[in-house]
Amino acid sequence: MSYYDAKFVKKQIREAGKFPWGEDVLTSVCLLCGKVVKDCHFGFYGIDCINGDPLTVAKWMELHPATGQPKFYFNTSPWHVGQPHTDVVTMRRHWYLVHKEIVPGSTDKTPEEQVAMLPPEYEVPTTIVETTKDILVFKKTGERPNGSRWAACTERTVNTDKVSAGFVSCVGTFDGRGLRVLNWDGRRYYSVGLGASRKF
Repeated sequence: MSYYDAKFVKKQIREAGKFPWGEDVLTSVCLLCGKVVKDCHFGFYGIDCINGDPLTVAKWMELHPATGQPKFYFNTSPWHVGQPHTDVVTMRRHWYLVHKEIVPGSTDKTPEEQVAMLPPEYEVPTTIVETTKDILVFKKTGERPNGSRWAACTERTVNTDKVSAGFVSCVGTFDGRGLRVLNWDGRRYYSVGLGASRKF
């Protein structure tokens, strides 16, 4: 509401006031990195639309043009036009508690090996969730999560004239040149790790 002049009805505001995780979770030791959960996670309330428009990755790019900060690296020539995970998929209306950085030790692994690392309390975030987390962390703190690494997400690409089908969607290398939404062929790579979101 303060950053984007978003409008909500009273029922939506009441729903957003019901944060699902208690102090027992927020002050516990993180199962992913060993820090305190409240220090290594970022919580935000997910919305499926903003002022009547679906809140997709494409909409975030519209809200953050290449002339400002934060911005998207592929804003002026996005390769992912036509991809459902960037043009169609939105978030569910509930709270998200997402690890700020990739899961430690999850690089140099296949997608299947990465997912097998997650404790039962966690799941792999969607591209829109990981993207939203990065943008809001920057807006709130000035920090850029995963400044030199990629967080693998749940979706796979569909075939277009710019990318083949079956590549893993990933978000990251968020530096001054912009946040990147890219794809990964699934081979072991030193800078591609796994994103992680606490199950709702």
